[in-house]
Amino acid sequence: MKKLISKLHLILGLVSGLIVFIVSITGCIYTFEHEIQELTQPYRFVKEVKGKVLPPSIIKEIAYKATDGMDVQRIYYETPENASMALHYADDAPYFYLTFIDQYTGEVLKIKNLRTDFFTVILYLHISLLLPNGELIVGIATLVFFIMLVSGIVLWWPKNKKKNAVKQKFKIKWNGRWRRKNYDLHSVLGFYAAWVLLFTIITGLIWSFEWFENSLYFIASGGDTPQKTTYVSEVSSNNLTNSSLPAIDRAWYKVLEDDTTILGTTIYIPQKETDPIKIYSSPDYGTYGKLDWRYFDQYSLKELSDKNDFSGRYQNATTAQKIFRLNYDIHTGAILGITGKFIMFFISLISASLPITGFLLWLGRKKKKKGTLTKDRSLELV
Repeated sequence: MKKLISKLHLILGLVSGLIVFIVSITGCIYTFEHEIQELTQPYRFVKEVKGKVLPPSIIKEIAYKATDGMDVQRIYYETPENASMALHYADDAPYFYLTFIDQYTGEVLKIKNLRTDFFTVILYLHISLLLPNGELIVGIATLVFFIMLVSGIVLWWPKNKKKNAVKQKFKIKWNGRWRRKNYDLHSVLGFYAAWVLLFTIITGLIWSFEWFENSLYFIASGGDTPQKTTYVSEVSSNNLTNSSLPAIDRAWYKVLEDDTTILGTTIYIPQKETDPIKIYSSPDYGTYGKLDWRYFDQYSLKELSDKNDFSGRYQNATTAQKIFRLNYDIHTGAILGITGKFIMFFISLISASLPITGFLLWLGRKKKKKGTLTKDRSLELV
């Protein structure tokens, strides 16, 4: 059985190794995206002026003019000390920009082309390899990697149960030959990393495959299936003429009034007549598990019911829904703060090394086998 598993482990490793390396190394780099950007990009920070925050409609107009008419899809207010941001993109337009604006003075601080932004490129390499249908390719490679981790643990498990034999499995023999060190780097580090990588892979597969997400939710909820409601505004002639405030501003003020613990908000600007105003708010910075998602009819400002398992108010969420909301935070390690990010950084680094050390193992055994065959044939000639 172990020989069969070893063969499967080898074949899957050779097939998926390059993709696993790219996904792992980009995940490693992306771990400290927030921290690195805030250290190197001073335009992300502003001086707070209490009670003077410009509403979304004003930020939208400033961003629209600053980019010569690029559509604004979303507006971000991350914290009182961070600049607000306007995200520009459209399905039928070749642009993808982010405009940084001082939400107190209206000053445009930076217009960034996200197509050439380092961390944006790293992110899309991580999730799609920058290829058409790349997300499916990454999803399949991730599923293969999951099988490899399980088979790797089986192969690592010691046959010899003696104390010294088992002890050797847990440490790298640094004074051994390079092949032994390479073997230990692959098997020992792989074993330690596997237990964290399994969670990372599971959270990644939730985004990759709906069947996997539904199956896991079914188990976590005790037999339920996730509800994914599509929220639609009722097209109406009622354009809120009884108020001088734009609809997105009124919805935003409503969200802020309902919860005094809000630190940051993101407003999704309706792009079509039937689109609702979508706003999510968070009491934390850098994590997304406790978001409140609110939907408002863009004409009547009536709040739409939160039947969607992955939106709605956090306080109303079930245990299974709260677990699934933590998916991103678990995947990135942010659930444990900066400590979790360091753990995920090193685990991703080990993950990136596994295809390399595995390939070297295969190459070494192949050369050794070839050398043995050549020696045997020489003896036959003699």
